[in-house]
Amino acid sequence: MLTTPDLWNDINELVKKQLQRDFEDGTINDYADYDPKHLDKINNKKYLAVIDRLISKCPINGDFENSAKDLQEYAKTYIEKSFPFFNPTTTLNILHGYQNNQLSNILNPPAQAFVLYVELIRQVYFYIQEKYIKKNKDNFEITFVHTFISYSLELLIGINSLLLGGNYNSLVSIYRTFYENYIVFRYLQNHKELRQSFLDHSRMDKCLLFFEQMKMKKTDVPIEIQNEYNALITQYGNDFKEDYGWANSIIKGKNKLKKMFDDSNLSDVFIYYYKLSCKYTHSTALSLTTRLDFKNIIGFVLAISSIMIEEFKELFNYINFKNKKEQALLREWINVASMNLDNEIKKWI
Repeated sequence: MLTTPDLWNDINELVKKQLQRDFEDGTINDYADYDPKHLDKINNKKYLAVIDRLISKCPINGDFENSAKDLQEYAKTYIEKSFPFFNPTTTLNILHGYQNNQLSNILNPPAQAFVLYVELIRQVYFYIQEKYIKKNKDNFEITFVHTFISYSLELLIGINSLLLGGNYNSLVSIYRTFYENYIVFRYLQNHKELRQSFLDHSRMDKCLLFFEQMKMKKTDVPIEIQNEYNALITQYGNDFKEDYGWANSIIKGKNKLKKMFDDSNLSDVFIYYYKLSCKYTHSTALSLTTRLDFKNIIGFVLAISSIMIEEFKELFNYINFKNKKEQALLREWINVASMNLDNEIKKWI
């Protein structure tokens, strides 16, 4: 079992030592002068080597599907004994929090587990991006899937910051975007014929926003913008300007997102979390008069972990990995991170 609090202390000491060295050699003079990119550059150079070493040293070969448990134990042991680097930006924010007494939530083992989870996901993502995605920029399938996962990771890091800051109402609100991003992603994976209309819909949104700007300024719409709008309406129909109008050729009427959910592989419990997140996204009486606490958002944290697993599974299907061992271990790395998070939360509850 991963001892997250102890691991956190070890990682924290590593970062403190690095910062101290930076102070001593004059690279930075104070926390206020700290550039997150400084340690990121150091860490990013290590990511590929760290994970390559994990893969090369793994003694398991051959039947990876039937060796899932052994692979998990290997990844688990590696993370527990050899996890070498931590996200310096997050760590520095936490150090600031101790100083300002604002981030006491990091004392909760589940919050520590989530910080570790986010960093492990970042490592796998960075590894795949550097080793495969950047080399396949012309591959539409990989680029399309990567765009969605990249956005999910951006939201994940934001959720992590909100969790540490105790801003749970805003965390739940961002979860709504995280959820919708996956639902759309999943639907487009099942209906690839809609991908072009989905991409074209960004042009429609830009036209509509431009119309609003011109209305605000009380000026005429430029002819090229009007022509682009007309061309899109001619191609896709008048309903194309609606939210989710790119799906009109398959989904008729309202409640398009609900119908997309029915086409996904998520359980019904996600509908509850989505509806709850909507209550806190809008200025409702509930959101104005009720403040969520740490226990209220545990379900959202676990839901996020489940969604990230599904997104990475899809990405793995498109990547031509160097070997099966690499693919299996990266998969189990993500599984172990999720299992550790789940275990810490269940122990805490």
